[in-house]
Amino acid sequence: MAQALAETPPMPLVSQVPDSAQLPLGSALRPGTEYIDLDRAGYVEEEYYLTGLAPAITAAGETLFAAPYVTRILIRKPADPARFNGTVIIEPFTWFGERGAGWILTRDYLVRQGYAYVGYTLNINRPEPDPKFAGWAPEEAAPYLGIVNFEFMRDYDYARYAPLGFYFDPARFERGGAVDPFVPQSQGVGAQLALLLKSNDPDGPMAGLDVERVYVNSWAVTAQVWMDYVDQGRHQQWRMPDGSPLIDAYMTGRMAHGEVGGEVLRIPRQMPADTPFVTVFTQSELNHDVVNAIPAPQDSDDPQLRFYEVTGLPHLRLADVGTGEIEPTAEDVGRGDDPMCTTLYDEPVEYVASALLDGMDKWVRNGTPMPRAERVQRNGNSAVRDEVTGNLVGGVRPPWIVVPSAVYMVAEEAGCGIVLDTKLPYSPERLRAMYGTYANYERQYEQAKADFVEQGYLLPADAEKLEPIASPEDFRSSE
Repeated sequence: MAQALAETPPMPLVSQVPDSAQLPLGSALRPGTEYIDLDRAGYVEEEYYLTGLAPAITAAGETLFAAPYVTRILIRKPADPARFNGTVIIEPFTWFGERGAGWILTRDYLVRQGYAYVGYTLNINRPEPDPKFAGWAPEEAAPYLGIVNFEFMRDYDYARYAPLGFYFDPARFERGGAVDPFVPQSQGVGAQLALLLKSNDPDGPMAGLDVERVYVNSWAVTAQVWMDYVDQGRHQQWRMPDGSPLIDAYMTGRMAHGEVGGEVLRIPRQMPADTPFVTVFTQSELNHDVVNAIPAPQDSDDPQLRFYEVTGLPHLRLADVGTGEIEPTAEDVGRGDDPMCTTLYDEPVEYVASALLDGMDKWVRNGTPMPRAERVQRNGNSAVRDEVTGNLVGGVRPPWIVVPSAVYMVAEEAGCGIVLDTKLPYSPERLRAMYGTYANYERQYEQAKADFVEQGYLLPADAEKLEPIASPEDFRSSE
């Protein structure tokens, strides 16, 4: 029945953004968290306007009408078509600083493996009040007011971003009893972008590359767009002209779906029969679900569902922030002397994210199912912590949790008044009591790395770069 009702969305129009004196927002060529040496990687970056007519859809899934839109897409692709692996990764940029969260987490893997990447803007003119900050205290919202909405983009480069526009009507679109902060046309734009990429127009933005697959790799708040897309049956509704999927795999991460108002879901109610849907929770999101007694879903091969609770991963690092984003640290809020607050996570989240994306790719290409992981153990509304290490029991366990040198917490537990997660490093005495010597710690850590590779959560190429978290100096007393 789903195929009988399927339709092909309208094809959007594309035009290259004229050069200006500045690089695009979110450019991988700009110094910052998204930077990579594209020339060395053999990649080029191009920015285009994307225009079309897309349906305005409520949070409940009701389509009201179609409206015009103008947005931009930022493409990174191999300069040599022979290096292209046939897959394009797409993700909406986040609200704050037009950050490409998925790009930040997987960029080294993407260029190493020959993927193409397309980030795109889902934004609005600033309404009053701004629904992005519903329920926030004024002092909480203040640091972010200058890095959201089209005003931020136009302040950065008016000539480049002045034409952008989406339909937005706070009186007619609600989510969870408040104004819906998500662009009502988000789902249609994502579908049209996938259609454009997979149609292989010889005059299109991917000219010369044979696109076979499109994957969603959407982390942070805009991951909710793709939960809505799948949950409301758009995967089945919108298809390629031959009936095949527009999207070949979905990975969403670092977003507790429903947290920004609306319905709490962990599994889409209309799961695809032909496409994996993968969700990755860091310690912050899994703690949210434990505290709120939201059960973790079970994995399945039919439909293809994987849900990962990864311990020792933060919701946000300084290495993840976008253009103009400045996150308060413990020093900024007067907690710089509090040992619970002074050491931020700096663990390489990108290695786990890249391995999971690689596993999803193998599931699509080769039919090899992704690994299944146990869930974090719960005791009522609390996550169980190991009496020796102080860290969570269960879940996906990186080497720095299997062979720890710190207790890993989330912002709500530490109570530091910042959104960045912190850890409490072990004292030299505790390290020596657990491991004896640094050499023993290092040996155990290397074994944990090898095990993590075997489990499918770390790629061999990244394992070579993964250093122990503790250093020999950490084992020496300060006395």
